[in-house]
Amino acid sequence: MLDFVSRISVVCFAASYAVALACEASRLLFRSGVRGAVMVGFAAAGLVAHTAFLLWRAASEGAVPLSSPFDWYLLAAWVLAAGSLALTLATPRTPIGLFMLPVVLALIGAATLSSREPFPQTPATQVWGMIHGSLNLAASLAVAAGAIAAVMWLFQAGRLARKQAPKRGFRMPSLERLFETTRHAMTVAAWTAAAGFTSGIILNAVNKQRGLLETVPWTDPVVLRMGMLVSWLIVAAVIARVVKQRPGGARTIVWLSLVSFAVLTGSILWGLFGDTRHGVPPVSPPAINEVAA
Repeated sequence: MLDFVSRISVVCFAASYAVALACEASRLLFRSGVRGAVMVGFAAAGLVAHTAFLLWRAASEGAVPLSSPFDWYLLAAWVLAAGSLALTLATPRTPIGLFMLPVVLALIGAATLSSREPFPQTPATQVWGMIHGSLNLAASLAVAAGAIAAVMWLFQAGRLARKQAPKRGFRMPSLERLFETTRHAMTVAAWTAAAGFTSGIILNAVNKQRGLLETVPWTDPVVLRMGMLVSWLIVAAVIARVVKQRPGGARTIVWLSLVSFAVLTGSILWGLFGDTRHGVPPVSPPAINEVAA
């Protein structure tokens, strides 16, 4: 069994999600009585393979489980994929996968470009490292959820403006529900991102206090991009709170959410292709006799 699980690759569940997405997209073209079962079957198969792969990674890695950038992106993709499947089963006439699965596949793509080496872990940093990673994961998922709801809001608003009748078997949530989802997601993203950034500062301070030389400098690209992202999310959440009751406030908040997703995407790309000391194994100070030599 373990040998079978170890042979599961990222391609296995990515391909399953891609087929499920194709089934969702085909709703726009034609009706089918078996499509729903095929779509759910492939999404479920992908989620099972995805889960098995993460469990195998957690069991086979010597460091703290799922502590590498590769695992971080796959875990974020798993949460969205599980949410997509759950929402599809709960509301089968809502094409939620059409909006969520592209984000899932994008995160899997980011994972394949990321390092599989675990972040440095010491007893002094494990707790704060887990807190830091969990909060950043929550913030990223909140931004993604808000953007997905925002795209659905624009889709639904455009259809209503053109007075188009809904397609059979293709029901969208109400504008009010999508707006509230977007607004609440922006608030959660701002709070968790700020907390994640603060925990990162504490983690860096712990490393410095323990005498580790390879702490992350304040000018490091990761610190700069995360600072910019947190600042934007806080500003966007404040603006959303101010304009929510004004005419056109819903559309403004929707676009703010989409800009937040664009900023997050830029931050991720910067992290994937930019130079950084974030995640570099800490190095203890040289011994006295080594310095003397």
